[in-house]
Amino acid sequence: MGVVYLAEDKLTGNSKCVIKQLRSDSASEEEASESMRLFRRETQLLKELDHAGIVRFFDDFVSPDGKLFLVMDYIEGNNLETILQNFGPFTQDDAIKVCIQICEVLEYLHERTPPILYRDLKPSNLMLTPDGQVIFIDFGIARVFMEKESATRVVTAGYSPPEQYFGKPETRSDLYALGTTMSHIITGLRPRPLMTCVPIKELPDMIPDLNSLITELTSHSPEDRPRSARIVRHRLYRIYQQLHPDFEIPDDAFVEAPATYEEQSISKKLRKLGLEQQRSSERLKQEKGPDSQVFDDDSMPTTVKKILSDTGQPERNLRRKPGSRAIEPEEKPSIWSKIFGKKDK
Repeated sequence: MGVVYLAEDKLTGNSKCVIKQLRSDSASEEEASESMRLFRRETQLLKELDHAGIVRFFDDFVSPDGKLFLVMDYIEGNNLETILQNFGPFTQDDAIKVCIQICEVLEYLHERTPPILYRDLKPSNLMLTPDGQVIFIDFGIARVFMEKESATRVVTAGYSPPEQYFGKPETRSDLYALGTTMSHIITGLRPRPLMTCVPIKELPDMIPDLNSLITELTSHSPEDRPRSARIVRHRLYRIYQQLHPDFEIPDDAFVEAPATYEEQSISKKLRKLGLEQQRSSERLKQEKGPDSQVFDDDSMPTTVKKILSDTGQPERNLRRKPGSRAIEPEEKPSIWSKIFGKKDK
């Protein structure tokens, strides 16, 4: 949807920032008008958001010849797609830590009035900083949720749920994308379009409750998914507790809604546990991941129609056997040590 430049801000001691130039090569006046509308919507949205897990927005600009620019924070680190390409799948332990943070951002967006739908959750849109913070970096297709609004279809094959193909996304649509993203970073396999994820088929030693959660999140019907990102986060705490029985979940983690989003002590504690080695901010060759597709009723691809008609029923109810003990932490190297561990000279 555009080009991203690394820049220096001369007014703040040449600190690094990012300039995003949105596409403005519209073929018609109608397309140019739509591009401007989307640009204004993204800038207005970013101005209203203030969360540690969302890229900070500073300014916007339209040049005399119609070029559209956004100025945002420069985020150190790499996106999850790049990390997967360079280091392979995350351990289940690390994936839980990452997904707890993703839930916190989704809670912040979904619990606003009116809710904000992110609509494009996938590994290439999530940055992981050297200190383990997950940051959402692209709000180009996010929008305020309007129940009766007819919407252009904006999808990313493998990550978007069925209802998004029909222009009817809701907050649980973002949860579907969370489930596919979780499956991808744990198995290393890109999710198949419109298919329920059952990662335990690829990883027999997977935590059954984690597999069950991912399967529920990627159910075809929104009603079969967990009700909110907050509920998903609480379930992730319980699953993390199976790996680490001494991990205590504070009572205040179960309040209906936090007073502020500045102090998210649990995820900070979990990040510290996974980042005790030497940190590294090595910049890897960036991987884009799949692009979003945009279409309306008349232009829905025939392949998409076929996938929707051929999609089977999701597999569910894969639970841990009664009486099974806490699961031991995995033996394979942590993704944290791969990214942030000391390098051989």
